[in-house]
Amino acid sequence: MYVIDNKMKRACKRCNKHQLFEVPNFNATQKKELLTSKVHSPLKTVKMLMESYKLSHADSKFIVLHINTNYGQCNRCNYKDLDSEYTDCPKCKALNFNWKID
Repeated sequence: MYVIDNKMKRACKRCNKHQLFEVPNFNATQKKELLTSKVHSPLKTVKMLMESYKLSHADSKFIVLHINTNYGQCNRCNYKDLDSEYTDCPKCKALNFNWKID
């Protein structure tokens, strides 16, 4: 992870380990809004990220694809013991935005 201007640069070892994507440092309210939006419509969530956060289509899609729908569970392989916020799955190496939303 690299932090530049309050934005992180992230890569996924599974998707494309050599390409960094821009990810804002979302606050708790923003994380909840994004997670809720993703559950209802991933496409609308990509559009919202592009409009609200001025992110590129690639960065927005990367974020949406890596937000966990279920806390602690990998989006790709369903491994169920993820315990940190931005983490690579120990089983499949996919990056997960493992946000704990109350």
